[in-house]
Amino acid sequence: MDRRQLGKLSLPVLLMLSVLALPRPDGLSYEGQAMFAVLAFSIPMFLLQPIPLGLVGVLVMVLPLILGAADVGSTFSAFGNPAVFFLIGAFMISAAMEKTPLHRRISLLFLRTAGSSPRMLVLFTMLSGAFLSFLMPEHGVIVLLVPIITYVAASIGLVPLRSNLGKGMLIGAAYGCTIGSLGTPLGGARNPLTIGFLISRGIEVNFLRWMELSLPLVLLSILLVWGMLVLIFPPEMKRIKTIPQVLEDELGGLPPVTGRNLLVSLTLLLIIASFIILPSLFGVDLTLIALIGGVAIFLVGGMRWEDVESRIPWGIILLYGGAITLGVHLIESGGASFLADRIVDITGGSPFLSILLVVILTKLLTEFMSNTAAVSVLLPIGSAVFLAAGLPVEMGAMLVGLSGGLAFMFLISTPGNLISFTSGYFSQKDLLKAGLLVNLVTIAAVFLTAYTYWKLIGVW
Repeated sequence: MDRRQLGKLSLPVLLMLSVLALPRPDGLSYEGQAMFAVLAFSIPMFLLQPIPLGLVGVLVMVLPLILGAADVGSTFSAFGNPAVFFLIGAFMISAAMEKTPLHRRISLLFLRTAGSSPRMLVLFTMLSGAFLSFLMPEHGVIVLLVPIITYVAASIGLVPLRSNLGKGMLIGAAYGCTIGSLGTPLGGARNPLTIGFLISRGIEVNFLRWMELSLPLVLLSILLVWGMLVLIFPPEMKRIKTIPQVLEDELGGLPPVTGRNLLVSLTLLLIIASFIILPSLFGVDLTLIALIGGVAIFLVGGMRWEDVESRIPWGIILLYGGAITLGVHLIESGGASFLADRIVDITGGSPFLSILLVVILTKLLTEFMSNTAAVSVLLPIGSAVFLAAGLPVEMGAMLVGLSGGLAFMFLISTPGNLISFTSGYFSQKDLLKAGLLVNLVTIAAVFLTAYTYWKLIGVW
């Protein structure tokens, strides 16, 4: 470890020791104070990343044991949460989907639907990314989309860094993937993390329930963000007659569908249908479906074991397990409820202020650190705030889980922003300009969804 890494590591350690050295407030147990010390350690570790995030996850899991704030049994049982294995299964399914031509065909068909309208092209670029992100992690979708969009942009003569349409399409692709990743549990690691947290609280959220809560937010956000993008980057032309032909030529150039591709595609569709139908009708666990689905994809030739080893980010799995243990120990130690009571003293238990505070706090934190890390830090706190205010724990957790995916301002905010940036069609300044306004409209979208639609369907 070099001097720079040691410097980055010193701040989290000093913060942890400082919290441990503070006089303990009335009503807070030693275990609760120790967990606040671990929290003070973990936040700058997630931000500065002096060591890989997977190792941060291991440290977050081990530190409560060292400090005497938890026992070995509860720690490792929390790490073995079903949501960890759901994520492994989801990555296996995603790896198979990346190897089939299905995703490329879907995205081209979406773009072709836009016709000759540049504004519609931006919208259907976002919709393409959003729909595919229902089925696989958002970073995987943007990797697949960027080459297609840059090919279309070059074919119609858009100049990198100068074309507003190019900026709108490439930023829109990243934003569409980000927003779409909220739509189902498969869209990103923070979604099963939220489900796993709720399961640990005795609350079951199946595939359909997640979609019931999230899809209106996805649709509202897509429309609002599309409106902002075409306002910020108005296309320089009203119509481009060559777009349909360019997309038709690209579709025609796809390799023919083989028997194996068809079998893999049908297996993927069956797995997705199983996620939707089996938990609702027969109570089958999502994790079981994900793992059996991963094995089934392997058996029909959708991937090799080498694909699984190379495509599953094991560091994220370790971060994920550590994040779950952090949340469990914050609750069991009483630290989350202690902090929640202080926050409720400020909000007065108002649903309006509670929703707004949790959404804004999550959005701010997720701009500067890993979505999964931000959600893991705030899940126990946000849920405890809602519980103390007399509101459902499910509502607080879902607000954190959904808001934690909406990061738009910086290249570091999501992998999608960075991957799309490599196309060369927009600058960090362009992303910041768009992201500031998009953050405001998505805060409004989350708030309106929770305050009106969720009340309408009886969440609170």
